[in-house]
Amino acid sequence: MHSLPAHLLAIAGAALGTPWLACHEARLLSKGTPLNPGLLDWARQAGIANPGKARFLSTSVIPLPAPMFVRRFLDKRGFPCIHLAGLSLRNGIYLSDQLRDPNETVKHELIHTRQYQQAGSIFEFLRRYLFQCLTDGYSDCEMEREARNESRR
Repeated sequence: MHSLPAHLLAIAGAALGTPWLACHEARLLSKGTPLNPGLLDWARQAGIANPGKARFLSTSVIPLPAPMFVRRFLDKRGFPCIHLAGLSLRNGIYLSDQLRDPNETVKHELIHTRQYQQAGSIFEFLRRYLFQCLTDGYSDCEMEREARNESRR
């Protein structure tokens, strides 16, 4: 059963998030590090189109388009918004500088890159992703399960 409020929230979130995401993706593409040869091969095998465009940047705090009090509120309700390991912004990936093995997180985020490609636009990816998180919960949403499962192969 589809929830109208969840659909509306997902559309609103995607509309608000798309410009923020595009701006941060541009930053990541200009300042980020390209994938190493092993990750490039992995990405090609995982079906990511043009993995040579992908860039990642390690940072102490991964930005989100929400003030910290909102991030804390969401974090307490199961949405990881404070201590993120990574965040895919289509071809740009933020990584926590606290990771022991960043390759695992890069692989997970690259699956999200593929999901952006399959969705056809930032807006459509965000709409689908937010709807799934709102209706199924972050950990149980289909796109997160896919990223978790495929990044481990």
